[in-house]
Amino acid sequence: MDEWLRITKGKRTAHHSTIGKDRDKPSHFMQMVEFPSYEEAMRNSDLPETRHIAEEMRDACVEAPRFVNLEITRDEIVDEDAMASLMGRVVTDLGAVALAPLLVIGERLGLFSSLADGRSRTSTELADATGTQERNVREWLSAMAASGYVTLDPDGRFRLTPEQMVAFCDRESPYYALGGFQSFSAAAWLETRDKLERAFRTGEGVGWDQHHPELFSGTARFFRPGYATFLVGQWLPALDGVEEKLRTGGSVADVGCGFGYSTMMMARAFPEARCTGFDYHEPSIEAARRQAKQEGIAKHCEFEVAGAADFGGGPYDLVTYFDCLHDMGDPVGALSHTRARLADGGVVMVVEPHAEDDVADNLNPLSRAFYAASSLICVPASQAQPVGRALGAQAGEARTREVAAEAGFSHFRRATETPFNLVYELRS
Repeated sequence: MDEWLRITKGKRTAHHSTIGKDRDKPSHFMQMVEFPSYEEAMRNSDLPETRHIAEEMRDACVEAPRFVNLEITRDEIVDEDAMASLMGRVVTDLGAVALAPLLVIGERLGLFSSLADGRSRTSTELADATGTQERNVREWLSAMAASGYVTLDPDGRFRLTPEQMVAFCDRESPYYALGGFQSFSAAAWLETRDKLERAFRTGEGVGWDQHHPELFSGTARFFRPGYATFLVGQWLPALDGVEEKLRTGGSVADVGCGFGYSTMMMARAFPEARCTGFDYHEPSIEAARRQAKQEGIAKHCEFEVAGAADFGGGPYDLVTYFDCLHDMGDPVGALSHTRARLADGGVVMVVEPHAEDDVADNLNPLSRAFYAASSLICVPASQAQPVGRALGAQAGEARTREVAAEAGFSHFRRATETPFNLVYELRS
């Protein structure tokens, strides 16, 4: 073979050759020769030098050589660095999946709130303070420390940094994260997972009301901190003329209001305005009514069971959709109905998860979370309704603008944004 390589230099068309010896049968050799194409392989075989070496190989073999004409269908080399990087992400995600219910348990047992003063504690001290078992608490603390959610000091005690306190203890902060973990844990509930598997096969969807009840309160808690931070202070002021109307007794319809946190925030900020929250999910509306009554704002903050395409009342100076338009089976129908309910000069505010129009521009941690939530919740919810447009939680501005135009809105602009949300202003 070395001789053949020497005498065919500049003539042969083969570009790669591998020779192997059978470990179990040392007298058995195999050679694989690669060519750019079948035609090049045939030209290589026709070389006088190739015919000569083939005869010498036959003479050297106990039996006649066997030739196989292979077509390469797959040729891949595993990049060990890339493989290690991928497995690193896999292991990280396995930990995250296992950690989600532990975070919810930690909140409910008061483990986080007991660390909220920033003092370092042993697992025994934390267990005593919360009425829990030390051995379980010790393992929980170790899992949290390994995740960077709790800090382990050199002396073996555990504490929360100021940042960790904000994320896991401060329910008013836009960075408060435990509602999201509650929502995702509920969305992956065993019975719901069975429904989702069927939905993937049939396309019939899974309605919002078909999920575990923990999803409803978890979702409300997940979005509430962001609304509390931005709604009154930034989003409403970004809408032309809306604040003034609400200060002087305007009317608001909050469509898809869920537990009504957004509705009540507007009612508290503008006591002269009349705010009504609508949602087809009766248990959520009942929870919103109880909260409004408890806060003493029920007279000008009401809640009604109604869908986006059939809510009543009006005309409204402002109609809002908070992180829900993409969940609707017929968003065009919903916005068309809304347009008919607007007062002269009325405005629609659509708040949607932050997303670019191209999937390639959304390959980041935030969009990853939204795509996952959308796969579990948003797309199946839309598919379970008439039309089933299934915009998804990462619809982006272009598709949202398209829906608004189909519904007859001639004015559409991005009024403002945060790292988590895009806020659109729609006018007829």
